[in-house]
Amino acid sequence: MSALAALMVVGNFAYVLSANGWLVLPFQRSAAIGQQHAGGLALSSTRIPVTTRTAPSQPPAPAPHPNLLADARMGCTSGKPAVLPGVIFDGTNRAARATPPQEVALTFDDGPTPYSSPPILAYLEQTHTPATFLVEGQYVHLWPYLVQREWKDGFAIGVHTWDHPDMTLLGPAQRQFQLDATLKALHKTLGQNACIWFWRPPYGAFNSAVVQSAANSGLSTICWDVDPLDWTRPGTDVIVSSVLSQVHAGSIILLHDGPELREQTLAALPAILAGLQAQGLEPVTVPKLLTDGSYAGISVSR
Repeated sequence: MSALAALMVVGNFAYVLSANGWLVLPFQRSAAIGQQHAGGLALSSTRIPVTTRTAPSQPPAPAPHPNLLADARMGCTSGKPAVLPGVIFDGTNRAARATPPQEVALTFDDGPTPYSSPPILAYLEQTHTPATFLVEGQYVHLWPYLVQREWKDGFAIGVHTWDHPDMTLLGPAQRQFQLDATLKALHKTLGQNACIWFWRPPYGAFNSAVVQSAANSGLSTICWDVDPLDWTRPGTDVIVSSVLSQVHAGSIILLHDGPELREQTLAALPAILAGLQAQGLEPVTVPKLLTDGSYAGISVSR
């Protein structure tokens, strides 16, 4: 055995001279390695595995609350507000604040339907006008995409019963159905964590039993103090003049986007908004109006 061969046996690597200098060849100990082939040792071509360390992967960020922003706009920054005592007709808690905010709330009842709601929604979207929609459960069930559009646009949403009965003529079980079935339809459409916390009685008809039924469902009762009777279709000019002659800081204005034939209401909106601006009044949602009017427990994200 040559001196070079002996050197290869005692080491873990074979060194051979090449034109470029010394090359290091991996050497593996095995039964086959000890055999001589053509006067020399068989060299393994197997490479020694190299273990690499990778940085531990970061856990995925938790998915954001799907209704976080919408709930904040609904006045639920600190959770669902407790039921407000009594019935709210305007946006100022006069026991806590003497001066009402220079704001008013545009509210729309009886929708949404594909017959009259889309053009009103489109106008409010184009003009970036905040508004509040009091919806019927039967229409939420039939046309959920319209309620989803309202919700995603940042409008506030409240309950207006399932099919618009006079609640004072119903028994306790019927009243609870009107409210709870509508809430169920809204949560199915918008998500279980959608913060829906107020309602409006159809026709403005309520008594202590009706208000208590609403409270049982976690709903505050919101009415209005400006009513142009737009549902009677008295003419665009009449609707405009009626709103602007009654409105004041803190007002809640009653309008309708359903169930149909609301082209006069749509046509009145530009002049109503211009008249509000001329009086220094800013349209806001009902939750924002109540927050700025010092109603406790309602917190709208700024």
